[in-house]
Amino acid sequence: MLRINMDTINTDIIRGGSSKGLFLSVNDLPSAGEERNAIILRLMGSPDLRQIDGLGGADKLTSKVALIGPPSRSDCDISYHFGQVGTDKPTIDWSSNCGNISAGAALYAAYKGVGKYHDSDRLINIEQVNTGRILKARVPMNGTIPAKNGDYVIGGAPGSGPRIDLDFCDFAGSCFGGGLFPTGCSRDYFYIPSLGNIEITILDMANFHIFVRAKDLKLININSVLELQNDKKLISVLEDIRKTVSIELGFVDLEHAERYLQISMNPLVHIIDLPSKIQLLNGKFLYPENMDLIGLSFSRGIFSKAFPGTGAVGTAVACSIIGTIPSELQQSKNFGSGIMDWVICHPGGLLTVTTELVNNGGVIAI
Repeated sequence: MLRINMDTINTDIIRGGSSKGLFLSVNDLPSAGEERNAIILRLMGSPDLRQIDGLGGADKLTSKVALIGPPSRSDCDISYHFGQVGTDKPTIDWSSNCGNISAGAALYAAYKGVGKYHDSDRLINIEQVNTGRILKARVPMNGTIPAKNGDYVIGGAPGSGPRIDLDFCDFAGSCFGGGLFPTGCSRDYFYIPSLGNIEITILDMANFHIFVRAKDLKLININSVLELQNDKKLISVLEDIRKTVSIELGFVDLEHAERYLQISMNPLVHIIDLPSKIQLLNGKFLYPENMDLIGLSFSRGIFSKAFPGTGAVGTAVACSIIGTIPSELQQSKNFGSGIMDWVICHPGGLLTVTTELVNNGGVIAI
């Protein structure tokens, strides 16, 4: 066991998808609590918007931590506990998961040689501590180490690399402990004090998702995430949606809602729009034929410059189920085909998710 002193702790910095985080061994840290949090905040350089005195990247996409350790269950090879570290606030959200950093956890495990070797890939069962679910991963290998080169491209990350596959089939109902739809409906109307009545889709899949149409927010063009970030009225409305839905569903009580939602990434609000010509943050243009829909993700007062991995999973599953708001944009899809690919356009580029849903007497299995 590595002993912590005032100066050093073993740290791996790994990019997963369009996010980057610090990977630490649970054996090198104190038990969960204020002392552990203080060490992680110090490593990140939080609280400070620039995180100048730490390893954080001054953005929520790069202010993330993964704690890796032995699994507590016999059907997993490794455990992974995700933390979203605040930049300007001394907070860590241990209640949510990150799909992009999940890919980093799979890569970390492959480097450590855990899992089973199969057809030039390493198959790894990951105990996802935040949710208590099993994440299945497939990592391409080059002999005994993970492959470094590949042609897979993901929006929000430059260049290309090997494709790491993640299977979230165990994550339905991971936030509320029930089915995919916490309210029992694929769409619901909620009264939002700053907006009025609005129709939304609520989905519990890998995280707690709220889907809303761009047009219902009176957004004609969601092309510039930077402009939207400066729209204080819009930010207030979106936070109002998060708070209202969370309280009505019992996710948090009224007394603690404001403070809790400043820390928790859940719920995530996804603004959904029809395919259109869009300019990415890198200046390049994409066109309607390149995508199935446009998605913009929001949480804790900040729009994401890419798209959360769990958000992509939730969006793709919602697209696959007739009656949800995302599914109404998919007029050309054959919903009876079982396996479907969904291409989501976001400010960083494109992200493809494959879904396979089976309807067993009204019960949807993923």
